[in-house]
Amino acid sequence: MDLRQFEYIISLAETQSITKTAEKVFVSPSALSQYLSKLEKELGTPLFKRVKGAWPLTEAGKIYVNAAQDIIKCFRQMNKNIQDIVICEGGVISIGISSNKSSLMFASVFPRFSIKYPKVKIKLSEGRTREINSLAEKGLLDIAFSTTGIEYPGLTYKTLLHERFVLSVPKTHRLASLAKNTPKGKLATVDLSLFKNEHFMLPNPSMTLRIIMDKMFAKAGFTPNILFESNSPEALYNLVDSGYGISIIPIGNIKPESSSVFFFTNPLGEWENIVAYATGSHLSQAEKYFIDLAQDFFTSQYGYFDDMYVKC
Repeated sequence: MDLRQFEYIISLAETQSITKTAEKVFVSPSALSQYLSKLEKELGTPLFKRVKGAWPLTEAGKIYVNAAQDIIKCFRQMNKNIQDIVICEGGVISIGISSNKSSLMFASVFPRFSIKYPKVKIKLSEGRTREINSLAEKGLLDIAFSTTGIEYPGLTYKTLLHERFVLSVPKTHRLASLAKNTPKGKLATVDLSLFKNEHFMLPNPSMTLRIIMDKMFAKAGFTPNILFESNSPEALYNLVDSGYGISIIPIGNIKPESSSVFFFTNPLGEWENIVAYATGSHLSQAEKYFIDLAQDFFTSQYGYFDDMYVKC
């Protein structure tokens, strides 16, 4: 079965744009428009309302999209069940990753996975956390490695690493001295409100990291002074190391060579590194094996942060 016809309409419902959808599904805008016109003619009713700047679904369109998503899920489920029987003959696993940590995991795990399942192909998708989790929730990805600070009701997920956030402060900052009596290898805990008059460099507001951070600031009772915002957390961390402002980072992103000073904060900030899949879907033996390898990676690479906690 060719599922592309369903994926075209689902994607158009998400992007609300012929051009963006065409880019996403790798067809020309004219070809996509012709396909949609032909489909609507066959159905005898429009699936979208043509509104300036948007393509809202008609009632018929909503029915079509819901059914299309169910069909895709059922088809993938059938393939998985068959894959369990004939896995040695090959198959395809669609995997999504949304973070640098997930990318490092994939680079480590894939070679080991290929030794046991040499004929199984991996279709890899990369994107932002919410995009990857949304695709997994709709069954458009078999498994997704990402983070969660936001609930996704349609996802079943397993936590691979529970990760706390830390305040990153230049070593020359006047409040860096709060860490001077902390035992080596430990991190002190400070009230985030002590930094309410400082300048922060933070991820852009649309990023999951920032959403969690904004909740931290709200609990601490202040709105941060924003010096700089970026889609690149790596750029923010490097700027802190260079002495410009302060930031908040996941503890796993601390670099051994960093010259910054780090604190746990009150209120606490944290997220979970997870593997997720659509609730009710079946995991093949190959997918379970990939997840087991990913769990081993996270445990071995980041487990040493688990006891890094000490009260000031």
